[in-house]
Amino acid sequence: MTTGSVSAVAVAFLVAVAVIPLMVRAAIGRNLLDVPNARSSHEVPTPRLGGIAVIAGVWATTPFTSGEIYVLLPATLAGFVGALDDLIDLRVWVKAAGQATSALVLLLLLPPPILSDAGFLWPAALLFSVFWIVSVVNAYNFMDGIDGMVGGTAILNALFLGALLNASTNVGVGLPALAAAVAGFMVWNISPARIFLGDSGSYFVGFFLGAVALYAAPVGGSSYLGFVVVAAVFTPFLFDTGYTLARRVWAGKEVFTAHREHFYQRIALDPTKHRQVSIIYYTLAVLSGLATLFASGGTDMEPVRLLGGGALVVGCCLAMTLLPHVMRERGYI
Repeated sequence: MTTGSVSAVAVAFLVAVAVIPLMVRAAIGRNLLDVPNARSSHEVPTPRLGGIAVIAGVWATTPFTSGEIYVLLPATLAGFVGALDDLIDLRVWVKAAGQATSALVLLLLLPPPILSDAGFLWPAALLFSVFWIVSVVNAYNFMDGIDGMVGGTAILNALFLGALLNASTNVGVGLPALAAAVAGFMVWNISPARIFLGDSGSYFVGFFLGAVALYAAPVGGSSYLGFVVVAAVFTPFLFDTGYTLARRVWAGKEVFTAHREHFYQRIALDPTKHRQVSIIYYTLAVLSGLATLFASGGTDMEPVRLLGGGALVVGCCLAMTLLPHVMRERGYI
């Protein structure tokens, strides 16, 4: 890491750590608390403005870094939409429109390789790119349900993306600062949490990470294959979200109604087990990241790397489907 990168990491961490107490005080003073209900995984009303500290931490590093501003601006816009949702509970379509607009701002300002290489299919590639970013944003939002899990996973996702992208593009230069800011937030979020990330944080972090993944270097000469390989970094959150929503659709249930059917919710019935469940997801994130690094290794892609990385990703997905049953049989839940 360069001197500027080290400075950015230190500043992001310290600013986030320092801003959190201010957010706690503001949330308590204005009654902006996440009050437990039948679908909650926490037991005590808890402030939910932690994302503001993460955003502030990353913005504080802009004098030390360059290249990430194109991602940072629309990610902050998405975070603002999330902050409004924290404050006034926006309708689903308003949130989706805000997320999609933020994505369009980025994609039109800085088209990623899969957009530049699309030719006459450019409109379809644009729609897909918007869908991708919105999907990662909502996956992070849906998975933000227990202490420490989303923050720790975000740090791991950022580190693996940084290892994959920094050598080929400067778009990922802000990833260390993002990881550091989230780490500063985690000081206050480790179970039992004193503050939650909130929609402002999950939207901002999910947008930043999902957007950066679009700028992956080509693999085997293909920008599309490069994107698919890098996207596997998000396997635990995307699979949990996608599988759970598909089960609800199949059962004829309302997709956007709050529930407790995600894998992590089914194995975290006891609030005292939040750390153990978070560690499980950290492990899955590491395995997915290693699979991505393995699959992307070398300039001339060998099929065995793709197959090996893909097999590890599929193994992570299978492990997640079996996890609730195995833990129930062994008496953990």
